[in-house]
Order: sequence, then structure tokens, then C-alpha cells
Amino acid sequence: MLTEKLLFCKDPGVESTCFGRACNPRMGNLAQGRVLSTQSVCGANSSEPYCFYKQTAAPRRRESCSAAKCSKCSSAIPSQAHPPSAMSDSSFRYPDTWWQSAEGVKKETLQLDLETEFLFTHLILVFRSPRPAAMVLERSQDHGHTWKTLRYFARDCEEVFGLAEGTSDGESGATCTSKYSGHESQTRLMPVIYRALSPWHSVDPYGPAAQDQLMITNLRVHLLQRQLCPCQAKHPDAAVLPTDHYAIYDFIVKGSCLCNGHADHCVHGKCVCRHNTAGDHCERCAPLYNDQPWQAANGIIGTPHECQKCKCNGHAKRRQTGGVCNDCRHNTEGRHCQNCKKGFFRDPSRPKTAPDSCKPCSCHPVGSILSGGSPLCNPSSGECTCKPGVGGLRCDSCVMGYWGLHEYGCRPCDCTGDCDPYTGDCISGLIGENNKVMTIYIQKVKGQLHCDIVTFCKNTVRLVIIHNS
Repeated sequence: MLTEKLLFCKDPGVESTCFGRACNPRMGNLAQGRVLSTQSVCGANSSEPYCFYKQTAAPRRRESCSAAKCSKCSSAIPSQAHPPSAMSDSSFRYPDTWWQSAEGVKKETLQLDLETEFLFTHLILVFRSPRPAAMVLERSQDHGHTWKTLRYFARDCEEVFGLAEGTSDGESGATCTSKYSGHESQTRLMPVIYRALSPWHSVDPYGPAAQDQLMITNLRVHLLQRQLCPCQAKHPDAAVLPTDHYAIYDFIVKGSCLCNGHADHCVHGKCVCRHNTAGDHCERCAPLYNDQPWQAANGIIGTPHECQKCKCNGHAKRRQTGGVCNDCRHNTEGRHCQNCKKGFFRDPSRPKTAPDSCKPCSCHPVGSILSGGSPLCNPSSGECTCKPGVGGLRCDSCVMGYWGLHEYGCRPCDCTGDCDPYTGDCISGLIGENNKVMTIYIQKVKGQLHCDIVTFCKNTVRLVIIHNS
């Protein structure tokens, strides 16, 4: 059901608990709404009978047993079915549902497969049949490729697993306990409990050591040895009754989404990240928030370790760790995309963060100096870098005393004064009214004298005299 799959989802409109502190989605039953697999189920092929004993204990009285009660199990009849899903439904809404194995099985395996990584804190198994005399709890962190033992359970640890009570196996570090494997009947509802991390407050739950111990993608329980109900010894006819099966009311896996302390709710196992983080598990900084390396939050003192915004002036989509902007856009470059690239200059009329703040240099292709095929200009003013003897903002004319703009610049005049910037012909200068500078181009053209006045600048007038020889 959709409501079951939206595990740990919180209304996004509710104010986040992550502001200025570490946070995590609320704890829940990771098995609820998910599929549990088993090796067998009663009544899978046809209806099969089963029996069980009810053991009661009145206040201040010794335990007593009632006569065996029998019924039928059939997967084809809903009212008689006991599928694996009954272990992961709501124990409050459906308190009288349970999974039951096929009759006569000696060993059984229960497995929960999760769609992504989750944090697992403890397991609670509520048996309807007598608790097993031996069982093993395992977890996988790579979707079932490899498995690690978490705990051994046995009535006699040394006899079954070769381990003394409370000692580890040396390989996985798992210990054996006899606490949950005693002779109790199925109706006393004495659960089997495993705690993944104890005590909780002594270890940072978002630290690498804790997450290595808590993170799971799969959980598996091997039921290895059935155990007789004490009531069976009190009834001579018990040996012929079909009571050789495992039955479990609830398979409760307490845990939460894995969000590294950077989210307070998640959907389908994917965190809705805060603290400027990103990823299914908030395991990296969001784009443009890599000014400092990513860190998990501190779950002991509550420090959020938020990712800090990059200083890229709005010209980069991402930034690598260490404060260097990657892939600067809009013709910018530099550690913070703060400079215009070669061949571009900053337009003073546009904000520094504007996409069009760097304009291309408008330089004459012959008179300006090129770098890598692109013109060079002052990055602040746009003034071009000219070749020798060339001047102007665009490097498109020869300066005084030079002529003949070409690929190497302009050539010096072979004159005592100035020369024609196009032909190199020498010119003499005159001082006119108001100290205006006048230049005369002297050339004979068919014995006729021609004069032109050309204004070159505000206070300069050139008198051009042309005549034939």
C-alpha cells in the first residue's frame, strides 16, 4: 500500500527540525509494508492440519496447560492462510495474524530485502510457536552479495555453535546468548530481541564506526532447531499431533532512513536533504555548496556541519572541494570565476554576476596582438593590446610617425617629421590660428595644386596640398 511505502514521510510544510542542528527521520518498523520471504508456508499446496498448546499462568499459581487446539492452514482460503506478510503487518490493527511454516520442517530462513541502505537499531521477533532452541541473525550491506553474522542464539551456545556464553566467534565479532532460547510455550509472547548498538549515547550514530555497524540493505534470520512446548510432556497423545512447525506473530525491524544527520524525513528510503546537502542519503554537498568538504552531522553534540555556499559569482554550476570553482561559464575564469577569460573584458555597466558582464574584445585583427587566435585587451577597459607603431582603442591605425598598417604593425616614417599613415609620404607641419596644428601633404599632380582640409581631432587641422609634378 502507498501509505505503507511512504515510511517515515513527514509533511514538508511542517517546520524542519534540522535548522542549526543535526537531525534524522523518525524511527519506524522497516519491515512494515515490505515483503518478507520464507522458505516455506503452511498450506501452500493443500490444506494441512496443525495443533498448538495454550499455556496459562494465573497470578501466584504455577503454570498450567490446556488441551491441544487444532485447526487447518490453507493458502487458498484467506481465513485459514498464514503468509509471511502477516509478520510485517500492523501488530495493532492485526494482532491475531501470524506466519506459519510448513509442517515438519526442521530449518527455516526469514529474509527482509530493503530497496536501499537504512539504519538498523534492533530486531524484535514475537513467536507463536515455542522459540527456537538455536537461531542466527545476519545482515548484508551490499544487497545480499555478502553476509555478516550479528548474533547467535542457542539454549546451549557451546553445544550448538562451539562458543561460550557471551564470547565472540572471532571472525565477525558476533557473540552467542542463551537468554532468548528457553523452554517457553507459544502463547506467552516472550519476544527475541537484538539491539544493534548499545549504549546508544556513547557513539555518534552518524560516525563511520556506528554506521558500519548499523547500516543494512538486507536482514536474515536462520531458524535452526525447533523446541518442544513444555505442555507436550504433560499430554501422552502430543507425539502424534501436528505441532512440528515454526510460527511468528511479528517480525519488527526498528530503524530509520540513512541521512547522515542532514534530513528529518524521507520518501521510499530517499532523504529530503537539508543543510545544503544532496544525494539519496545526503552524502554530498549540493551543487555550488562545496566551499568546505562534506561532513556528516555530529549526533552527540548536534553540530550540523552544513555545506557552505561557493563564491563563484554566479558563473559556475558546481564546485570541487577546496573552494575552487569548476567549469566557469559566461566567459569567466579564476578560482572564483572572478575574471574574464582572455579575449574578453568586464563591462563596467553590468553587474559582476550578470551572465553578459564579460564582453568580447573588439580589436582590429591586423593591428592587435593575438593569443591563441584570440585578441588581447585590457580586462577592465577593453583597450586592445597593439602591435608596434599601432594605436587606437581597437588598434586600427598607425600612431604619429608610423605608417603602413600590416601584419607586423606599422613602419616608422623615413622623415624628419610625420608622414602619411597610408603612403608614408613626408608631411610638414604649420601652426595656424589659435595654435591649431596644420599639416601639408606636398605632392605634384599634373602641375595643378589642390588643397583639402581634413579635421582629425578637436584641436588639430591638417591642410592637405596636392599638386602635380
